[in-house]
Amino acid sequence: MQCFMEYTSRFMKMPRLSNLFAKLFSIMIIQRAFFEKFSNKYQLVRTNKIRIRNKKMIDTYLYAVWLGLIGLSSALLEPTPFPAELQECYEYRAYNMTPSFKAAMHIQNICFRNYQYNQFAAGKVWSGPNITQEGVNYIESLFRQILLEAKHVEKYNKHGGRQKRQAFPGRFRREVRSPGAFQPYANCIQRLQSESVEPATAGRNTYQTMAVFHTGETLRYAHGGPAFAPWHRIYLLLLETACRAPIPYWDSGLDHDMTDPTMSILWSNQFFGNGDGEVMNGPFRDMRTILGTPVIRNYGTGDSALFTKEGLRAVLSQRNYADIAEPLFGDAFMNSLEGHHNGPHVWVGGHISALNSAPWDPVFYMHHAYVDAVWERFREQQVTNGIDPETDYPRTPPPPEGHAANDRIDFRPYINPITNIFAMRNLIANLVRYEPFPTCENTCNSSPHLSCDRARRICVSRERPVAQGNIVSASSSSSSVAMGASRGSAFRVESRSQARAEASGPLPVGQKFRSSPVQDPRNGADTIGTGPAAAQIRQASVQVRASATSQSQSSTQTRVRRDVFQNTTAHGSHQSVSSLERSFTNTFVLDGVVDLKRWVYVPVRIVYTRSPNVQGVDPTLLGNAELANDVCQTAHSGASKVFVASNGLNYYGNYKEFAIIDERQPVSITTTAVGIKNPEFGEGEVLFTSYDSCGRPCRPLCLTSVNGQQKYKACSGAFKISSAAPTMYRNSYKEAIAANLLEELNMVDSGSDASSPPVTFVCGNSNTWPWSY
Repeated sequence: MQCFMEYTSRFMKMPRLSNLFAKLFSIMIIQRAFFEKFSNKYQLVRTNKIRIRNKKMIDTYLYAVWLGLIGLSSALLEPTPFPAELQECYEYRAYNMTPSFKAAMHIQNICFRNYQYNQFAAGKVWSGPNITQEGVNYIESLFRQILLEAKHVEKYNKHGGRQKRQAFPGRFRREVRSPGAFQPYANCIQRLQSESVEPATAGRNTYQTMAVFHTGETLRYAHGGPAFAPWHRIYLLLLETACRAPIPYWDSGLDHDMTDPTMSILWSNQFFGNGDGEVMNGPFRDMRTILGTPVIRNYGTGDSALFTKEGLRAVLSQRNYADIAEPLFGDAFMNSLEGHHNGPHVWVGGHISALNSAPWDPVFYMHHAYVDAVWERFREQQVTNGIDPETDYPRTPPPPEGHAANDRIDFRPYINPITNIFAMRNLIANLVRYEPFPTCENTCNSSPHLSCDRARRICVSRERPVAQGNIVSASSSSSSVAMGASRGSAFRVESRSQARAEASGPLPVGQKFRSSPVQDPRNGADTIGTGPAAAQIRQASVQVRASATSQSQSSTQTRVRRDVFQNTTAHGSHQSVSSLERSFTNTFVLDGVVDLKRWVYVPVRIVYTRSPNVQGVDPTLLGNAELANDVCQTAHSGASKVFVASNGLNYYGNYKEFAIIDERQPVSITTTAVGIKNPEFGEGEVLFTSYDSCGRPCRPLCLTSVNGQQKYKACSGAFKISSAAPTMYRNSYKEAIAANLLEELNMVDSGSDASSPPVTFVCGNSNTWPWSY
């Protein structure tokens, strides 16, 4: 009993088990007291020898009770039955299909995303608080209007547009400077600013609610892959439907071709308002962001040009959508539609230059209407070249998460079954017609705000009138002038609106857009800049949708946020050396709450085997690793990544991490740790998945008890999380890794089971499906 008590004292020192042990020990004390009372009452006459023997029997019984209770209690992580809905999806999509790495990854991704959507729709998993039924009905009504209108336009086109001489029933978008194009849109924005579809406690008007959809985790699904164009096409249609007026497109190339683009008529009271600092004139002067501030701009800054004619020609010179869709690298980046789209975001500066806050500025939607117009012209060329734009969606290599053809366009919690490939359909494209791009041949669309430069045979924007006092030459003093001042390279200007914006410091909106393929040497430095995203942005994102903004860099986080435009999560992509330096910044959102205490960390072991070379031979077979001819070329440094993710099955929360392995060895074994729901906040169920840098899904093995011994068995990767002993988690990533390493190195003080993580992933070249039920 003394040994048992010493063992118990050790146990009491272990975090989170003291409460459990106290309950168990109380039961044991009560039972011991009962035995002693029973002994005193019915066995009064005993010898000392008998007493000692009976006492030992009691201690033995209590020790057996303890072991029995431990044996009956489940581990913190124990394999749980695979959800029937997921299993059905796996079996349906794998039916009559030859197992392959690409097919397995596709099946895993699409089945889980559909499962998660169904959980949201059924109300089984958190999908965002503070959403009234009226708000949900509003957004769903917009979706219904879009689809009904699409059917109407389809019927109109089927009859050749001659249906009782009816006018085109869809939307007709014109260049913003064309007569009558801008004012209906400006009126709409002002109206949406005065309305609200959310409760007053949310503190957001309808325009801000629509803008919040372009924040947080959804940015991974809207940018950095082929879903970029269809995602934003649907997004434009939603706002346009709310407006009940077409969104004019802003051909910023008409401004780029000016001597000084900041002098464009657009940056005047008549159109967008001033572009230097706080927007203090024009129709958007009274707008406020979700942070309560005016819209801020910083035009003519950064290292990127507007959407140039050079960029337009590069995009339209390609044949397939994969040729203009991200991820593109090297010289191919010049053909990127999304890459050239980045330019105006960076050039205008201020709120529109950052991903989380870009839609706060109404210029966002006009810019994206032009990007959509360029994509539509590209699609028209495809038809001429005999390519079907409805089906021309990149499938190889597998696109990033959320960017596959059948992935749903993410507008949670307003669930609607619109996929990326559905948004590529002519049914959606035919909803909108575009006024031709202004050229000298069409007299610049008869716009009084454009003129034909006959020397270059191009249309350019007219300049706005600016009082002489608004411009200060480079040699002048830096006294403040009125807002709307020029930013040309020949001038150094300060304005009242600019001074106010700079005095507020960097904008707390998070990461900026990536630079475009074309630079403009006329630009100045960004004197406002951006900082970590404010808490209000994260809160608004998780309130309006079942996603959350990526955590900004802070003093409490040492891991750097990865570039959302780089394909670090793409399955089957080639890995660069720099990608090894990137990590993930997880959102730490669990059921709508950003709280590190709600997460604990579980060690996961990785067993990695080499992929073959082009001859199908393991290059390490004879002990000489030859990487150049490997089927899956990575960094050529010997280091590579294996990614591990946890996704809540009955809670909203996901976590992704990676381990570094040595691919020069025939087998490389390492350990990483992933976050899961802290059982102190309720039991949960989680699904672990893993894949390597070659896009090979890894096979999960779960630690189970077989004949009283701990063994690994093939499993689905689904686990139940409970607070029962023994503890298999730590409170931090570092502790989980360090504890597992120390246990492996110190087998004397730890049991043989202690050093075994609850799940191991084997990454190899098996020609079977990686899951087991």
